[in-house]
Amino acid sequence: MDGPLNRAGWLLRWFVRPFAGQEPSFYRAITACLLAAGLFWQMNALNKTYTTRLNYPLAWHYDSVHYVPMRSLPTALPVTVTGQGWRLLRANLGWGTHPADLRPVPLPGTRYLPATAWRRGLQNALEGVQITEWAGDTLRLTFDRYASRRLPLALPPDSARRYRASFTPAMVTFRGPASLVQALPNPYPIAPPQASAPGKAEEVEVEAIVVTPARIRASVPTVQLRQTRR
Repeated sequence: MDGPLNRAGWLLRWFVRPFAGQEPSFYRAITACLLAAGLFWQMNALNKTYTTRLNYPLAWHYDSVHYVPMRSLPTALPVTVTGQGWRLLRANLGWGTHPADLRPVPLPGTRYLPATAWRRGLQNALEGVQITEWAGDTLRLTFDRYASRRLPLALPPDSARRYRASFTPAMVTFRGPASLVQALPNPYPIAPPQASAPGKAEEVEVEAIVVTPARIRASVPTVQLRQTRR
């Protein structure tokens, strides 16, 4: 009694029997026909309308000389779009497309980019594609002004009780978001390197690193520290 495997083998032999013993040109012709049929099917499918979800890239334009974002600006927005297959394929692969231009007004504090602004930027970038669903109504943005502050340097309190110190340069300029710059201590503490404590009546000169909080930059990365025991 023939089982399922025997019947499957018989069908396979029946299918390939006409192709056995043919010239190589025959197989090349068959392959070309299959490729042409697949290409035709793919082109026909891409001419139809589809709906898909995209993470579309964003390009931010604002006064970066005087303002700084306090949180990372999103690099892309998820949207659901409807359009012809060719256009959706191009958008997915980034062929001939460009990021959506967004132009917020970078005032200090938490602001919201209105839906009309970022939707307009997305729709202008996605030409020929209809956006049917948005990520949300607003984009939350937090900016601050850039500020600079020049501060004298000093040892941390624990070290200052045991050692006298002088710094070269004696003052350093710090630049960053105004809210963070204004919160810096005055004088600004510079910790001496480990194992740099002088002996009795001995003076030691070492290079100390100016360590700053995130988003704050110092005008110099290191300073010369000269310290003696009190």
